[in-house]
Amino acid sequence: MRFGLSLSGGAAVVAAFSIGLPLLICLATVFSLRSIPRSQRIAVTTFVACVTLSVGALGAFFLVGELRTGVVVGDQMVVETPPFASVSVERANILRAYIVADRAQEPDLAIAIRTNGTAVGSYLVGNFRLEDGRSAVLMLSGPACVVIELKDRVLMLAPDDLDGFVRALRAWGVLAL
Repeated sequence: MRFGLSLSGGAAVVAAFSIGLPLLICLATVFSLRSIPRSQRIAVTTFVACVTLSVGALGAFFLVGELRTGVVVGDQMVVETPPFASVSVERANILRAYIVADRAQEPDLAIAIRTNGTAVGSYLVGNFRLEDGRSAVLMLSGPACVVIELKDRVLMLAPDDLDGFVRALRAWGVLAL
C-alpha cells in the first residue's frame, strides 16, 4: 500500500517562491525596460529570462519531488522523499515503532539541523539531524507522526492518511495494538 504526502501549505509556499516569484520578477523587469536603450534592453531581458528559467526549473524539480513523496508498505517498507532520500526498511531492522501525538512535545525527537531536505513551517521532508546526534528521515506535515527507530537512523513519518498507515504497520506487525 502506498501512503503519500500531498501538496500541503508548506509545499505550496515553496512552489510559490521557487516558481511564482521568479516569474513575477521577470514580468516586472519586462515592463520596466521601456526607458532603457534597446541594446541594453536585450541584454537585461536575456539575463532575467535565463535566471527565471533556471530558478523556475529548479522549483519545478523540487515540486515534482514533493508530490512523489510517500511510503510504500509491502514486503519491505520503502520511504521515498525524492530528491533527498529513499530508504528501504526490512521488518527485522526495526528496533522500535510508536505513535507520537505531538512531535514538538518529545525532547528525544527535537531537530537540530536540516542536512538535506525541505523545511517550511510544519512541512519537513528529507534528511535531518536530531539534537542527540542521530540521523533522521522525516516526512511530516503536522505534529502527529509514527516514529520508527532503526539501528542507524530514525524515521518520522506522517502521510496524509495517518490512520491507514498505522493500520498497515499494525498489519505488517511492527506497531503494538
